[in-house]
Amino acid sequence: MILLGSRSVGKTSVGNTILGFKEQVDAKRTAQSAARQGFVGKTEITLVDTPGWWKGFPAFETPEAIKEEVMRSMFLCPPGPHVFLLVIDADASFNGKLLDAVTTHMELLGEGVWRHTVIVFTRGDWVGTHAIEEYIEGEGESLQRLVEQCGNRYHVLNNKDASDGTQVTELLEKITGTVAGNGWDHFVPDEQIFLTIEERRRRVEEAATLRQSQIKARRTSLRDFSNKLQELKIVMLGQKTSGKSATGNTLLRKQVFATCQNERCQTEEEEVSDRLVTVIDTPGWWKETSRCTEDMDKEIVRGLSLSPSGVHAVLLVVPLDLRFSQAHLGALEDHMNLFDQGIWKHTMVLFTYGDNLADKSVEEHIEREHSALRWLVDKCENKYHAINNMKKADMTQVAELFEKIEEMVAGNSGQLFCPDMKDVHLRIDEKFKKRELKHVLKQWLEHEYRRRELELMIGFKEKLLELQADIRESVASQKPRTLIDMNKIKTKGNGQKKDEKEEKVDAKINREIEKLDKDIMRSTDLLRNSKDFILPDFKGESLAPGNSDKVLDWLSSFKTGTNTESQLTLNFSGTSGYTSMHDFITDMDMPE
Repeated sequence: MILLGSRSVGKTSVGNTILGFKEQVDAKRTAQSAARQGFVGKTEITLVDTPGWWKGFPAFETPEAIKEEVMRSMFLCPPGPHVFLLVIDADASFNGKLLDAVTTHMELLGEGVWRHTVIVFTRGDWVGTHAIEEYIEGEGESLQRLVEQCGNRYHVLNNKDASDGTQVTELLEKITGTVAGNGWDHFVPDEQIFLTIEERRRRVEEAATLRQSQIKARRTSLRDFSNKLQELKIVMLGQKTSGKSATGNTLLRKQVFATCQNERCQTEEEEVSDRLVTVIDTPGWWKETSRCTEDMDKEIVRGLSLSPSGVHAVLLVVPLDLRFSQAHLGALEDHMNLFDQGIWKHTMVLFTYGDNLADKSVEEHIEREHSALRWLVDKCENKYHAINNMKKADMTQVAELFEKIEEMVAGNSGQLFCPDMKDVHLRIDEKFKKRELKHVLKQWLEHEYRRRELELMIGFKEKLLELQADIRESVASQKPRTLIDMNKIKTKGNGQKKDEKEEKVDAKINREIEKLDKDIMRSTDLLRNSKDFILPDFKGESLAPGNSDKVLDWLSSFKTGTNTESQLTLNFSGTSGYTSMHDFITDMDMPE
């Protein structure tokens, strides 16, 4: 059987309870899938523990190494597991985000996994005397859907009362029932998954070895010129919750930075390893750049001004426990571009959550992840370091970081990074003027689209009215003007059917016209009131937002200004000086 679930839900404890093993006081977090054997009564059990994913984060946010370990678990109990134990902690709320996280990670294992899955609720002591069914009912639709997906197979364990053997016996009975329900067959993993993992592992190890050799050669060449500095000045930049503050505490060997989200820059210093180390902590930025305000950016860059003589190192803090995506890279570049390009020569990537590496090298993590992370490491010329803030007493990791910083300083001929803050603030002003222009352009493009949509609907309505008038005129001209003769009486049935058909057509046209009237009213209201730019869905598929964003970015890249009539102007030519004037706000006239 295989244990699955998010981090800190008690997977390892469930395994210990089932196998009757004692809990380890200093137990490490599970970073790799591992199989354990034992007996429950006379039944031999193979139990595979797996690394957990972050709660509420879908599989595409999980590092590749963790996903590979989850998939590799299926091949640690050949020919395949009889059951998957999906561990959920009963003392925490279960919402739609958690359901999405569970579903996307379970689907990594292949089709048919749900037929072999039993939910194990931990924290049974929290449920108390209440029936687990009451808890499931009370948690709402998300948990109920998960339970139904698993065929209503679930069990409650109290890991704090491991001496209660009945709870394990009852769980094994439910597992046996699940296996029997599947015709006593085990889950058959897709062999192609194993082959893909092994092939990727080979390629990753080769690339990691090459990167290590490159770094070794560079460090060797710098080591002769590197000197131990009496003073080190460091500024830390990064996204929110990346671990900057915790790292600052580790570097200074004291708790001086609050590890909650800080909104202000903070400078602290301490003598560490015979060096006077100054650490400047800065507020983190959001992954969604639209959430970053001008005041936030000004506070982030203020950190560089807190050391007037400059800094020896800019540490870009990147967590190892989540995937580094294009969105993360975009937000990072958005803030690094506030400084001149010279900042990259003084920048080193500092990976936090080093415990995630287990026995793998940081180079393997870099090569296994997506191209965004490799681009960042290459941009920093292979200057990086991994740190584990859970091991604050391990000063060797800090000493090695300081040595790498000193080598970087040697490569920069001893120069510190000292940006011109006037230029930095000009870039911030330009950034937010561009954002404001992009917002105005969205409104203008929306207006143009809605106006054209309205014109088309009105034109279509006119065509339908013309068609309806033609049909009615045709019907009227066919009515008899004299007494009906015997021959017409004979064909009355056919004429009646024709009239009924024409009436149906007329009624259908009326319905379409009524629908168009409603759409015209709705579109007119949107044209007057809407603030959000929504592109039409012509193919029944949502248009990739990146396409419109690229157009808007291009438009907003032109130089802007205002004329004497307060109209927004765009300079489309850098050589001719041709300027296009358009009042994007006042020109949005509504149709009559």
